[in-house]
Parts: sequence; structure tokens; C-alpha cells
Amino acid sequence: MATAVNGVIPPGARAPGFTLPRFDGDDVTMPDKSARGLTLVVFYKNTCPTCQLTMPYVQRLHEQVSGAGGRVVAVSQDGLDGAASFARATGLTMPVVADGPGYPVSREYDLVTVPTLYLLERDGTIVRGLAGFQKTELQQAAADLAASVGAPPPTLYRAGESVPDYKPG
Repeated sequence: MATAVNGVIPPGARAPGFTLPRFDGDDVTMPDKSARGLTLVVFYKNTCPTCQLTMPYVQRLHEQVSGAGGRVVAVSQDGLDGAASFARATGLTMPVVADGPGYPVSREYDLVTVPTLYLLERDGTIVRGLAGFQKTELQQAAADLAASVGAPPPTLYRAGESVPDYKPG
């Protein structure tokens, strides 16, 4: 695996594979060669204020691309019960999986902070990665994901919302 630079594995590197449980009983395996296009993987922790800021925008992306086959997967660092609680409280409908005790998958990704997001090819090649909330970079990742499945360009930010340009994790 390529070493993370500033907490993010660089584009072109291969992301570590994983199989993690969803709180609904299913498993998610990445990379997913059966995916129609790119996949956005989001590592988060329930109590992280930047994660709380980011996840509603990621949910909007999921809602706008899932019908066309776009895939967003959230990786919680809060166990199955914490993942379920956060998903219900915030209305997340994307696949939410739980990293294990000691965060083995997060450690494989060499995470420094959450949220950390990776846009992945079907074979696990990293297209882009970002740490913290980066408004423009998230919008670009969303546009790339939508384009990869033929969906219209997504609208993550609504008129009148106060959205910071950047918030570190």
C-alpha cells in the first residue's frame, strides 16, 4: 500500500480492501468490481463535528446518484450500535458499515483524521482523496461519481445554506 501523505493515500495508489458488516446484517466488500462506476468511501466518527457537517452532504450525493448505480459507503468508527444510532438520527440511507475494535480498516488506510473520503475505481484504485471538509473538492468528487454512472451533476449545497469552504477534521 502507498503511504498516506498528509493523511491521504495519493491518487493512483490501490486502496486497501475490506469486508465490513452493516448494522442491517449485510456485509460490504471493497473494492467492488461489480459496481457500475466509481464509489465514494467516507470514514467518520459520530462525535466528530466535521463529520457531522460532512455527512448530510454525502447523504445528498447518495440520494442523487444511487438510482443510476452510484455508490457511497460510510465507514463508522463507532461500532455497529453507534453506526445504527447515527444513521437513524441523521437520516442516512447509504450503506453504513462499522470498522472493528481498534479500527483495523482505518489503520490500513493510515487515517490521521476523520472525515477522510476516497473516490475509488471498481478495482480499488484511488481517484481522489480528501481529509476534513473541503467544499470544492467534495463537489468535484461528487461530480466525478455522478459522471461515472451517467447521473446528472449533483447538487450538494442548497441556496441560502452557510457552507464553509474548509473545516479540518
